[in-house]
Amino acid sequence: MKPTNPKTLPCAIFGHNFERSKTYMDHTSELICRHCEAVVVTDSHGNFENRTVANSQIADTLQQLYRLTRQFPNKNVY
Repeated sequence: MKPTNPKTLPCAIFGHNFERSKTYMDHTSELICRHCEAVVVTDSHGNFENRTVANSQIADTLQQLYRLTRQFPNKNVY
C-alpha cells in the first residue's frame, strides 16, 4: 500500500488500528481505522469485508427501506 497522505503512513508501516464503531443484530461488527478511517465489516464467521462507498450506500438504503416497512405495516384494504 503506497501512502498518499500523512494519515495513512502509520497504516502502511504498522497496519490498521481498528476500533468497533457499530455492532449489528446478526453478530457482525463495523470497524473503523483510527488513523486512515478505513471501514471494514466483519461477517458472522469473523472474516473481514471491505465496505466501499457503493456498498455503504446500498446498505444505508436497505436499512431505510426496512425501517419504513416496520413503521408502516401492511394493512388489509377492503
